[in-house]
Amino acid sequence: MSADEFDPMIERLFSRTPTLADEALFVATLQARLEKRSRWRGLALTAAGLVGGVLAVREGVNFNFSGDPDTTLTQGVRTAAAAAQGAAQTGLDSLGLGSIDLMGGSGMLAFWIAAGAVAALLAAGAVKLSQDV
Repeated sequence: MSADEFDPMIERLFSRTPTLADEALFVATLQARLEKRSRWRGLALTAAGLVGGVLAVREGVNFNFSGDPDTTLTQGVRTAAAAAQGAAQTGLDSLGLGSIDLMGGSGMLAFWIAAGAVAALLAAGAVKLSQDV
């Protein structure tokens, strides 16, 4: 078959889209998946915006939940942070990375670890999204 005969044949084959038997079901399933993801995305963005806004206002105004730094709320937050750091340190120890100290310093190391984890989650989400598309 020569190139002159091949091109018109391909054009005729793809000139109209064939209808599929389960086209309506496919479209309905696809729309349901898109709406579900849209709801979760909206919920996640709303929650992130609220948390970020509260933190920004708190830091901007330097609002303290109470005048006394040794209140139950502050102690609870400190205890929860210490427990999370201890759990992370235990995980690092089990991986053989015990030399990394999360308890000392100003918390910049913990910040960069958390930022790296968020970047890894975003990359995994982008890979998952590209596989779905």
